[in-house]
Amino acid sequence: MLLIGRNQSPYTRRVAIWCALQDRAVERKQLAARDPANAAEITRYNPGLRVPILVLDDGTPLIETATICDWLDETAPEGKRLVPATGVARRDCMQRIALAHQTTEKLVTLVYETLRRPAEYHWPDYQAGVRGQVEGGLGALEAMVPDGFFGGDTPDGSDVTTVCAWQMAETTAPHIVSGRYPRLGDFAARMMAFPAVAETYPA
Repeated sequence: MLLIGRNQSPYTRRVAIWCALQDRAVERKQLAARDPANAAEITRYNPGLRVPILVLDDGTPLIETATICDWLDETAPEGKRLVPATGVARRDCMQRIALAHQTTEKLVTLVYETLRRPAEYHWPDYQAGVRGQVEGGLGALEAMVPDGFFGGDTPDGSDVTTVCAWQMAETTAPHIVSGRYPRLGDFAARMMAFPAVAETYPA
């Protein structure tokens, strides 16, 4: 399989870690969707010019992180699902994923609003609102993060999504997170013991 997208994209990174934890061999093509030089190649697979894209061995392109991860779990080797198949355990895991995902979305918004939008078009009140949403999400994750992993002895999909959210915050919004979320910092350190996480860190 071929995964298109850079590790700086928390969504692409989530798919990369998911594949690695399921022992799937994946070729990487680290293209940035916002780079005009990559537009033609990316739109071959996704006309919406978005990453991640997972191109299956038969050439079928899968788009959007949740859909890709759902297919990976549906076809996972025995014992390698990262989200429980049914029941309350599935519901709770999916809710943790949703919380981490929406926090990630607001971090992406903050990057665009503060770093990529020209200064003369900044809207301080809107930026403050988005920052509040980021802080709310991180605060909720801080309160619920376990001493080990959500998945028990090994990470599950919510662990993967949470570490991607936290490490995006750590790298793009240090002024927000510095010294404020120690449990998330400790959790991320545990996750970094997995090569799949350490090797995709969005430096």
